Parts: sequence; C-alpha cells; structure tokens
Amino acid sequence: MGEVYEFRSDGTFDYSPGAVVEMPCRIENHQLVLPPETDDGAERKASLKWSGDNKVSLNSEGTAIELSRVGNVADAKNPIIGEWVEHREMAGIKLEAHYLFYPRGKLLLVIPFKVQQGSYAISGSGLHIKMQDRDTEVKFDLTDTILTMSEPDGHNAYRYARY
Repeated sequence: MGEVYEFRSDGTFDYSPGAVVEMPCRIENHQLVLPPETDDGAERKASLKWSGDNKVSLNSEGTAIELSRVGNVADAKNPIIGEWVEHREMAGIKLEAHYLFYPRGKLLLVIPFKVQQGSYAISGSGLHIKMQDRDTEVKFDLTDTILTMSEPDGHNAYRYARY
C-alpha cells in the first residue's frame, strides 16, 4: 500500500491511497521478465505484442493486459521506456494503472484506488492541505525528487518519491 499525491501549480492536488510497487524488469526474447511473486517462485514472463509505437499487449498464461503510452517515445532503441496506462477493474471499481518503465531495468507500478481532490498553500516550510474530510498543516521538505511531509512537531514523517 502507498499514497499518491499529484500537486499542480494552481494550488490544487489529487490524493489517493493505492498500490505503489517498484520492481526490477527486463526485456528478453520479446518477453517482459518480472521477479517472482514468492521467494522460491519462478520469474514471471509476459510476451510483448506491439501495435505501433503507442500500444503494447502483455500476454501471460492466457491473460492479456493492454497498455497505452502516455506521451511520446522516449528512447527509440528501448521503446518500452516511459509511462504506460492500463484500464482495469478491481472489485467492481474501474481503475487506471500506471506502469513507469525506467532505463536500467526498473518498473514502477502505481494504481490509485480512490482519487480525492484538494487544495494546498505553502508558507515557508509549512504546507496547508485541505480536502473534503481533512484540513491540516504539515512541515515539508523537498530535496531532489523526495518530498518529506511531517507533523509540525517533527513526528510521523512520510517520504514520497517523484515519478
């Protein structure tokens, strides 16, 4: 489990609890190879079927996942690099799963479960966050790509990575 914040420059943001999973990956013989689901399990493999530059199907054990590219091809020599979206249904809820493939064999899977909108304001190192059910002040620090938010007394610090 994790949390996803998408802050926008107009003082609004989207927040969602969700799945945030980072894992190694590689492309080998037209297959996407992922780590095993268990310590003693076998690597997971899905065959890749390209439909142009912006669509790819991952097929594994009779199940197909259709991914659509977000944006343009980032690396012509390694066309999987970049952000991809899959629309899926889990427990009767329609969700948008984001697959972010990075150079050097890293995959970040982000699935927001229930998106809530809010607003924010910054004052020095303070961040005022307002949502329908929450109105709070936190301290924040942004160093490189890591956002740290903590209670004003410094307790309960939460770290978020930019993707």
